[in-house]
Amino acid sequence: MKATISKAAVTIVLTLLLTLEYSTSLKLPNYIKPCSKNDPKLNECALKNGREAIPKIIKGDAKYRIPSLEPLEVDEIIVGEGSQGNIGLKLSCKKCKFYGLEKVKLEDVKIDLNKKHIQIDVSCPKIQIAGKYKASGKVLILPITGDGDADINLKDVKLRYISDFELVKKGGKDHIKLVKPKLEVETEGMTFKLTNLFNGDKVLGEQMNTFLNENWREVLKEFGPAVINVLSEVFTVIVNNITDLVSYEDIFSS
Repeated sequence: MKATISKAAVTIVLTLLLTLEYSTSLKLPNYIKPCSKNDPKLNECALKNGREAIPKIIKGDAKYRIPSLEPLEVDEIIVGEGSQGNIGLKLSCKKCKFYGLEKVKLEDVKIDLNKKHIQIDVSCPKIQIAGKYKASGKVLILPITGDGDADINLKDVKLRYISDFELVKKGGKDHIKLVKPKLEVETEGMTFKLTNLFNGDKVLGEQMNTFLNENWREVLKEFGPAVINVLSEVFTVIVNNITDLVSYEDIFSS
């Protein structure tokens, strides 16, 4: 099941790190090795070096404004009422935590320096989202209300991040800035466990959770953009934070 990013019905409050300004540029951290822009096997170099760097990046690095992803914490996600199909659910999740990103695997990297374009493919066996939710609206003809704990799981997740980039001058040097990012997601399954649905009515709550799990493909059309938006925002912010500090020439040496 594939979902692509759509920001229309999704609001995210994400305090990743830090819009601190640095007066001087930094070199790449020692766990990220540069690739030569003249290397005919640039993609292979980026894939190899990226795979070696991911375990360190996941742990976070305040010096380079990289947040810890063990887990990733998101202040709030709001999914607005949708108009697709029979799902019309408005849901917010506060203090959401994304677990499982530490097991992400870099599958492929494609970089076109002339066209200023990148494509990155990763996979993750499981992504778990847990937090405090509030829900209202309807699913099919049934009204739904709830205020409790949310536990949402995606299994066998594949993500493709695509973005253009531009070069901006800072301190006399070129720096990469990602623009027009897009994230595509495929998942083999999605499960839901929402507590305290219908003011604690256990029968109706169990029936609704069963419905959500049995119809996850349709529900994903509503929830998917929120998850995709968070992950896309995280990736964009991490890369832009690094490249704001480290010049183009230090990342892609001559």
